[in-house]
Amino acid sequence: MGWDVTPVGRNITTKKFIEHYIKTSYDGVYTAIKICEGKNKFGEKAFYVALKKLEDNTVFGVVFLTRRKNGSVAVKVIGESSGPGQIEAPASLIYLLTPTDSVWANQWRADCINRYISTKILKEEVA
Repeated sequence: MGWDVTPVGRNITTKKFIEHYIKTSYDGVYTAIKICEGKNKFGEKAFYVALKKLEDNTVFGVVFLTRRKNGSVAVKVIGESSGPGQIEAPASLIYLLTPTDSVWANQWRADCINRYISTKILKEEVA
């Protein structure tokens, strides 16, 4: 799993670039039904995407990890069945995903939900 680096103009947001990347890379095979932007951590930003396979309407999660530098965007695509370390996908995205037998995907989904619940509880305790 390497990084795919593309030069882009500074006036194009990383999210717009990811939308374009998905459309041009997966057009006719998959469609993004939801894209959620994560926080910037250590110079990397994750985009959490629910991708629908047009052939059978299954929906699965993909993390598009991005880095932006010198007018370029680097992208690393990590499918949920690879067990991504980025677990900020919101529950609203996780609930769109089709059930799976993949142990790694189910663990990633559970980690995202647990993080979401923990974050929500902490916010309520502080308020």
